[in-house]
Order: sequence, then structure tokens, then C-alpha cells
Amino acid sequence: MNLTIDLGRLKKNYRTICEQLNGVEAAAVVKADGYGLGAVEVSRALAEQGCRRFFVAQLSEAEQLRHALEDRHALEDIEIHVLIGAPPGTTEDLIELGLIPVLNSLEQIGRWADAAKQRQQKLPATIHLDTGMNRAGLGADETAVLSNELWRLDPLEVVHIMSHLASADVAGSTQSAEQLRRFEAHRRHLPMGSASLANSAGIFLGPAYHFDLARPGVALYGGNPCIGKGNPMCQVVSVTAPILQIRNVNPGDFVGYAATCEFDRPGRVATIPVGYADGYLRSASNAGVAYFGSVPVPVIGRVSMDLITLDVTDVAGSELRCGAEIELIGDRAPIDEVAQSAGTIAHELLTAIGTRYQRSYVGQRTEN
Repeated sequence: MNLTIDLGRLKKNYRTICEQLNGVEAAAVVKADGYGLGAVEVSRALAEQGCRRFFVAQLSEAEQLRHALEDRHALEDIEIHVLIGAPPGTTEDLIELGLIPVLNSLEQIGRWADAAKQRQQKLPATIHLDTGMNRAGLGADETAVLSNELWRLDPLEVVHIMSHLASADVAGSTQSAEQLRRFEAHRRHLPMGSASLANSAGIFLGPAYHFDLARPGVALYGGNPCIGKGNPMCQVVSVTAPILQIRNVNPGDFVGYAATCEFDRPGRVATIPVGYADGYLRSASNAGVAYFGSVPVPVIGRVSMDLITLDVTDVAGSELRCGAEIELIGDRAPIDEVAQSAGTIAHELLTAIGTRYQRSYVGQRTEN
């Protein structure tokens, strides 16, 4: 089983995003181990492409990334932002590692400000304002307090003021426009630092959403950020697996757990050693499509923990053999289509990738 990550295509996606932003800076969201593809390798490649600001979710992710980037590049201008902010017990580690917390509440702002006063130095911070997602960030009530009591930020060096779009990838949604309006209103009272609103899909909503810094995530890894349009991004991930077994079946034969697939014609079934333990979701049972060369081979029966069965009846018999490679994700099976067949999104599919693949990185040189 092979998982191949094309770093040349990753860099090309970063350049495509930068072109779309037309001079606005692009950060990189590399949380969840770089969406399952390896945060260290992904971040090093993007740093080589010129990216200087990275966002992760957890302190442990930031610590790993800080050491990896410093060891490889000795880049002092790299910013690493921690999206969960500065929970109790984390301030000393954040400061020691030179990390920037994304402060999500007045409580976190107070804790970080106290640490700054104790050290008698301004500590960098990003302030997260909630503009309608109601998940993380200062709500409308806390934002109003902060706007009227700017002294709370005096001990801090506010690097960015940010918010996060909830429905940028939902066709016909009016929520993004409302969030934009609220963010612009908040910025009039909180003009410090640079402004950041757009995620991957938000970048493609147009220049009004770009502000000073965009934070692409899934688009870097090949997910489609454009609603109802062709994907401008390159596929970064390829997943292949060899055929373990091939068998003939007859009309009336069943395949897999619970006999959810019944053949109504003579056919052939191939079994490959990938399952939901490897991130190929069970919800793709009787719905996913893989490829034998250019021939689509549907997933039939239940996806099990370690095995998938495929209908290879339409593959020429002379080409079928044990050990032949099946493409599960790649140029013919784009990540978004595979995710859709499983009733999910590319983000979940990428981050569900397991550890049993033979992982390789290619395309370290920039692709034109």
C-alpha cells in the first residue's frame, strides 16, 4: 500500500493561491499533521516556497513544527500560530518556543497580558473574533467589551485580528457576506495588527475577503475551494494498493459483510489490502470508485477494516493479475470525488489516512 505526497504540486498550489490573492500574503494551515500528509515535510516545502506564517491547532503540533523548521532553515521570521490559544498551563511553553497564541476569549487575553506584564515585555498575539460561527473566538459581547477597553491589549503586540468563515464553501449561502460585514465593523474599532478572514474557499470569494493575510488549508492539499466549479488546484495525494486476490462470481453470489452486494451477471472480484483502518471510510461501501489503469472499478460490498472488494469485470482478463496496482486516490480519483462518494469532505478523508501505508515524498523541486 503506497501513499505518495507530491511536494512539487503542493508548492504549485501555494503559488496558485498567491496568484489569486494578487499580492496579499498567504499563510498555511498545517494542523492535524498537515491534514494527514506530514506537517514537517509540508511546512518545509512551503517555507522553501516563501511561506512564513503557519497555523496549527495544538501546542504539541507547534512544538514539533518549531524545532523542525529551525533545524532545517534557521529562519527567524517564521510565525507559528496556535489556534486553541493560551489555555491554563500553556503560557510558559508558548513563550519559550516563541509561539503566537490565537486568543479566543477575554480570559485568554487577560492570561496572556498578565504573562507579558510579569516578563515586562510585549508578547505577540492574534485576536480571534467570532463573526457568526459560534464556535471559537470572542463573541459579540466580548468583542464589544474589548472595543471599549482597548487597554486590555496594551501589554501585547497584536500581530493579527482574525475571524473564520463558516459557509464559504456553501453555494448560495449569504452567511459569508454577513460575516464580512461584521468583521469590517469590528476592524473599525480594533484596527491594530493585520486583518485575516479568508480560508481556502474564502480566497475564491473575491478580493473583499482577502484583507492582509489569507489562511488556506485544504486547497493546499488538492481540495477544491471553488463552489460548483472546476478545481484549480493540483492533486497532491496518491493512494494505491496491490490486488491480493481475484475470483470469479456467478449470478446470485454475494460479496462482503452482510451480503449487501449481489451479482446479477457473471463477474470478477478483486480484493485489495486497504480498509477503514487506513482511512478508506466504511461509508464508501457500494459507492466508491477506484481505478485499474484508466478503467473505473466500483467498490462493491462493505468496506471492512483491512480489505476492499472491487468489481473488475470490465477489466480485460489478460491484464488482471495479483500484485497489479489499484488507484484509490489520485489524478483519476480526485480527493473530493472520493470523499463525496463516502458522504464526507476532503478534510476528513485526508486526516483519516492511517499509518500502514508506505509513505513517500516526491517532487521536492518546484514544478512549473
